[in-house]
Amino acid sequence: TLLPTADTLSTLLRLIDDETPEVRQSLAEALEVFEGDVSELLTQTSYPASDADLKVLSDLLRSARRERLRREWVVPSNGINGLADDWDRVESLFRVLSDYLHDGTTVRQPLGDALDLLAEETEAMTEGRNTMELCQYLLKGNPLKCETRTDLQPEFLDLARVAAGGSTCPLGAGVVILLVLRRLRIEADGLSLPGTFFLRVDGPDGPVILDPEHGGEVLRPRDFEHRIRRYPKEIQTLCRRAATPGELLVRTTEELAMALAFRGDGVDGDLMEELVESLVPVPF
Repeated sequence: TLLPTADTLSTLLRLIDDETPEVRQSLAEALEVFEGDVSELLTQTSYPASDADLKVLSDLLRSARRERLRREWVVPSNGINGLADDWDRVESLFRVLSDYLHDGTTVRQPLGDALDLLAEETEAMTEGRNTMELCQYLLKGNPLKCETRTDLQPEFLDLARVAAGGSTCPLGAGVVILLVLRRLRIEADGLSLPGTFFLRVDGPDGPVILDPEHGGEVLRPRDFEHRIRRYPKEIQTLCRRAATPGELLVRTTEELAMALAFRGDGVDGDLMEELVESLVPVPF
């Protein structure tokens, strides 16, 4: 039985440039012992892996990351209803998703550590600032980088990557900010609108709505109502109230399913659909 050590990895990497299907299959099976992530051990190996080698290695590790995701995706039997306002449990599931989206070869902090660090950096900016100003600080590239009007990429919803400064979308930026503000014991709401996402936070004169896609631009109530007027009344009602942690998890997983399928990753897209069904047995 192979052990998940640097020496084992070095031995296996010597086969990485053999494109024979049988060798690739055997290599993928042997790599399962690492459970989809060799990033820390790679720094201890003697094999000089090229960028091309790392791409092949990441692809070979993907199957193990899928199995790890299935194993660690533990949700209540009644799905989203059992999550209620359990931010801690939902964050743990965001971490599982983030670990799955990781390439398995790049050293980086896990989600919790990345959020802790971002919260510490943000806390240093709290003196003399209201919540609106804090969010605007984070959304102007310090470090959150919210893309405007671009195709959704699965990486945009890898929250560990986002918290460390990777490009994201309004939903990814909004969820990271909500998780950071929780660490600082600051109240804020996420408003989930199809195709985008908003934050409702305290401003200098009361609650305001911020648009992450445009650096935290403040929306007046009538502007927000104008944005949602074309949606059915039930969607408008949902958009006006704070999204629950479980709803944010469902939205994120649904977006990942679409992004992966659009990119041609049918197997991974189907896996995301499985996760959505575990949260919402009927159409959400």
